Amino acid sequence: MSKDRARLILCFLFLAGGLLLKPSAIIAQDSIQDKSLFRKMMRRIPPVIPSDTIRLVFIGDVMMHTAQLKRDFTPFLQDLKPLLSGADVAIANMEFPLGGEPHSGYPAFSAPDSIATYVAGLGADVFLTANNHILDKGTAGLERTLRQYGKIKGVKFTGTASEDYPDSLVNPLIIISKGAKIALVNFTYGTNAALPWEGSGTRVRLMKKEDTSELFERARSAGADFIIALPHWGDEYSLKHNKAQKEYAEWMAGEGAGVIIGTHPHVVQDTCSITAPDGRKVPVIYSLGNAVSNMSAPNTRLELAATVSLVRNFLGQVSLHDIQLEWLWCTLPGRLEDNYRTVRVREMTGRSELWKKESDYKNMISTLERVKEKTGIGK
Repeated sequence: MSKDRARLILCFLFLAGGLLLKPSAIIAQDSIQDKSLFRKMMRRIPPVIPSDTIRLVFIGDVMMHTAQLKRDFTPFLQDLKPLLSGADVAIANMEFPLGGEPHSGYPAFSAPDSIATYVAGLGADVFLTANNHILDKGTAGLERTLRQYGKIKGVKFTGTASEDYPDSLVNPLIIISKGAKIALVNFTYGTNAALPWEGSGTRVRLMKKEDTSELFERARSAGADFIIALPHWGDEYSLKHNKAQKEYAEWMAGEGAGVIIGTHPHVVQDTCSITAPDGRKVPVIYSLGNAVSNMSAPNTRLELAATVSLVRNFLGQVSLHDIQLEWLWCTLPGRLEDNYRTVRVREMTGRSELWKKESDYKNMISTLERVKEKTGIGK
């Protein structure tokens, strides 16, 4: 039996059951007053086929500092492979250009091409490219980055554009998963180097309402069932969002964003839920923090992975089911092992004997408690 036929049968059974059990609620759909009640009932219907649940996983800033360039990066994110590969769509913020040799770290990054292939091999499907470091090697570096990403089978990207990858096709990025059309809107507060000439085909999407509004309009025009906004924003190293982030988040909720997930501060920031003008509750994760880096400043090694679950009911309507946040910890060489390795905190809690330096295990636990206290996440 086809899925569409199954939907029709289930829909008929639901309506028939409703007439027998709650006739007033179903029959009332003919009245203007109660149409909203009927629509609410439809939204609350859980997916009747397991494949109608779509799981999207997001990780924060994948960075390649100078010290990391000297290492075999195979262990860097290996512990996240089950999480990424198990998702229907996995998204990573790639905070560097692939500018070619010589490779370099902060302040002007140029990562090796193989890091992109590596992250894709772990299960990442989408690379976010709108960030302040994307132009570290100029317009040529950005264009080369997109060409290299375009060579990786199964990988898409969003947030920037070039003549080879026109803005209208990648911004926003429309992903179709299990029949649901999901729009990813990615942009950055700015860049560390001069922006491309406006008349060129190369572009970085910026945090300007006149520009971002166009992305939301494109998503709506494309018939997106759900929009996820992915801003690169906020104050570095601050565990709390700032006023500009809050105001922009409220504006994006009004533009149709269903979930907002941020990057850039290099630490985890607090979360909240915003009520959109149409009454929708829009979750905001202001910052996921890093995914992997050489940073050692307070709180920069504690991170989040976010799993967004959407459901598509038998009427084809897509809605947010829930968001699960998971704590991660980036271990530096000589602490857990002789390399960088991002671990899942819940899997390592109570296993201090695995550490080369037990003090780093204690640092992980104390940082977790401190950040929970400051952000309110998981309390």
